[in-house]
Amino acid sequence: MRTYYRLNRPDDDPEDLLDPDEQVTEPWGGTVYGRCDKCGGTGHTSFERDGEPPREDECPACHGSGEIDDSRREGVSVFPDLESLYRYMVRRNAELDEGTRVVALEGLPSEDRDFDADEGALLVKPTRIVAVEPLDRERISKLRAELAR
Repeated sequence: MRTYYRLNRPDDDPEDLLDPDEQVTEPWGGTVYGRCDKCGGTGHTSFERDGEPPREDECPACHGSGEIDDSRREGVSVFPDLESLYRYMVRRNAELDEGTRVVALEGLPSEDRDFDADEGALLVKPTRIVAVEPLDRERISKLRAELAR
């Protein structure tokens, strides 16, 4: 089975990810309804994944409608590798508090699509926690410097 990566806040128990009732994802800023802010209401957005040329496709947040009408997706938001996870978090200027951890997990792909699929995020239903490790602060600093150029 494939390994995926995500961040967990210091107070969150990674084992909770194995509870089917907890395997849902919502937008970063909370529930939003109305015009899609990711695609500006056009229904399409640019998919930019590391190592691949950008391509236009249906917006993952609004499913191409231009309007947000659901705020939950089935599955836990993950990335296929650590580099993609760190790049996403740095680009988002995410709060990476002391104690934030990287969780490596195995899981089955969800039939739903992550709100940030255009940035490489996937949805899975976790089946096993493989490892829990501290953030690589040095790697994050290097990425911040690289992306600032």
